[in-house]
Amino acid sequence: AEPRLFLVTEPNPPVNFLDPLNGQLIGLATDKVRLIMQDAGISHDISIMPWPDALAAVDRRPDACIFLMNLTDERRPSYQWVAPLMEGGWALFAPLGFQRRIAAPADLSGLRIAVQAGGALEKHLREITRDVPNVTLVAAEGAAEIGNIFNGKADLYAGGAWAAPYQARQIDMPVRMVMRLTRSTGALACNKKVPAAMIARMQIALDTIIADGRAGAVERRYSTPGSWGGWGLDRRPNP
Repeated sequence: AEPRLFLVTEPNPPVNFLDPLNGQLIGLATDKVRLIMQDAGISHDISIMPWPDALAAVDRRPDACIFLMNLTDERRPSYQWVAPLMEGGWALFAPLGFQRRIAAPADLSGLRIAVQAGGALEKHLREITRDVPNVTLVAAEGAAEIGNIFNGKADLYAGGAWAAPYQARQIDMPVRMVMRLTRSTGALACNKKVPAAMIARMQIALDTIIADGRAGAVERRYSTPGSWGGWGLDRRPNP
């Protein structure tokens, strides 16, 4: 008999999060995973927990899969993959009225960029702007600092392609993406002991929901990266 899969994820709105109105786990990746399991006919349980605990669970349990994990060459041999669940990465965002064209790091000269302090994104920005004059990183703890591009303290905000528009929605401020910094492929990663036949069925199911438009409908439900919108307390996603 096939195992009942144990699926784990982390809090990461709008990708995965608990609906504040009813406590149900929802989100861009979560909704797609549920469609995959439904189409593949696979019994499962889904749990949300801090990332280190989720990662430990998928490495320890032969019936476990984790989402959303970025598919990289380094990680590829360690898991079985169902991909692409979604595209992510880092980007720069500005208020809708921002007029300057940003096509390359050189175009950031003279600008102030708000970014969370101490993380990989701040390090990446420092690397790509090392030779660009007059770039100021307004580094501060906490994602709420996206508000700096509306209060005059920064010109651009650096954040996740999906997370930043969601954060802007929470403070009722529209943003648009002005430059992609990185791209990543998010996937469902499973312990290598999950039966290969189950992996194959999940991949077929994912390919199917992409082809028939259901995956795209989920993305529109939570808005598209860089757009005005995102799911907030005032707007429930349609079933």
